[in-house]
Amino acid sequence: MVLLNKITKLIFIGVVFVLSINTLHAQAITYGDTIFFENFGQHTTRVQTIYMPAGSYTFADANGSENAKEINDNYYAIIDPRHIADARPSSYFWTSTSPWVATPAGALVYYTADHTGNTNGAVMVVNAGTTINYLYKRPVVLKTGFRYRFAFWIYLVRKSSQFSMEIINSTINTTKTFTGPILDNEGVWIQYTLDFPVPLSATDTTNNVTAGLQNLYSLIMGNDYYIDDILLSTLHTDPLSVIASDNSPVCQGSPINFIVTPTGGASPFTYSWTGPNGFTSTNQNPVIDNSTSKMDGTYTVIVTDALGQTRTSSVKIVVNPTPNSDFILSSYSINSRNNSVDYSVLPTNGVNYQWDFGDGTYDNQVSSTHTYTITGSSYEFVVKLIATDTLGCTTTTLKTIEVTPFVPNVFSPNGDGVNDVFMQGFDLHVFDRYGTELYKGTSGWDGTYKGKKMDNDTYFYSLNYIDKFHKVHALKGYITLKR
Repeated sequence: MVLLNKITKLIFIGVVFVLSINTLHAQAITYGDTIFFENFGQHTTRVQTIYMPAGSYTFADANGSENAKEINDNYYAIIDPRHIADARPSSYFWTSTSPWVATPAGALVYYTADHTGNTNGAVMVVNAGTTINYLYKRPVVLKTGFRYRFAFWIYLVRKSSQFSMEIINSTINTTKTFTGPILDNEGVWIQYTLDFPVPLSATDTTNNVTAGLQNLYSLIMGNDYYIDDILLSTLHTDPLSVIASDNSPVCQGSPINFIVTPTGGASPFTYSWTGPNGFTSTNQNPVIDNSTSKMDGTYTVIVTDALGQTRTSSVKIVVNPTPNSDFILSSYSINSRNNSVDYSVLPTNGVNYQWDFGDGTYDNQVSSTHTYTITGSSYEFVVKLIATDTLGCTTTTLKTIEVTPFVPNVFSPNGDGVNDVFMQGFDLHVFDRYGTELYKGTSGWDGTYKGKKMDNDTYFYSLNYIDKFHKVHALKGYITLKR
């Protein structure tokens, strides 16, 4: 470390202390039974911890080497932060003394206390440096069927840093890890927690577990922090209970929605659904999209929590049949001369029927006759019948009527209102026997050319129409004009 950087770090800590300590002490968390609680006691001189793994960090003995005296890279010590003092008067990186005071003796200025503000309360001082390894590792024996919380507080003296919390259960060969964020917020005590279960076991009543903290950052000129109040405690868990529900009764063809709500227990939960017609699912809230009568019956879900507790709940599903909406049409093809269709449905008691004839008209009769208006742009009409029963279940049937053009061979434009216009509504061209085009358009030919009535004679036509497949067809023929 360079003296200038150490002094800068020391001044910064003094500024942020007043901002952080009062707000953090107001926090309170209720735990269950304490497995261990490491608050490092009260120490105004440096001491070691038995939970620093061998080969990780070296104890910073004030009577040791210069690196140890200064708590240099890859060294640690347990001490009240307000009593840290380097052995070299020229450098006060960790000391609570002002950097302009010649000696640390009798220092009154300090820059932080332990997490609780305890007088002479010690913390673990860590100069992480380049060592990526455990800085606290503690074996414990934990009971099966319980939840636990591993927690600690960290105060970043100089950024940046990163840590991990790790729980290794050697009895069942599982590891739970929480990788902390990159720490850049200097001068603030922050708590981190890792909650984990020890599942129920048919053979093991206890588990050999190791709880540990590791440094994950390799950085010189930074990566310096305090650790305090390491806690492993039991989190009391309410007994698991489960309530399953559904949207039954449903109409055939509608989705079936299952919902299960676990309370108590320890997350995460797993779900196992079974039911009629071979139904299985591992989703919490499964959905059957298209219900049938075969899906009537009882569905059961087994919920298992992280501790191995299981609870079962069942629901009864009712799938109501839908009414018949099939109907009969007298014809599936119409034209301008034959443009009426009879329609009917075999009625069922308690069922209402709503017809949509596809031309903007509607009816609710069981049977009747409907007459269509045919134009050249009419190529089909889709008839729809919706049947609704007293339970609100509905079905719909669609049938298509094709429109084909009717071309007469005689028309009489004599003004009597009958057959006065030839092929109104179609894309029409009319020619005389010499090939002169007498008419083109869609309003229909009235038997005139340039305002003059044409003689009784035979004329030739070409017209286009669109079928129900949206294809254009051409018809050619002759028409006899007879007034």
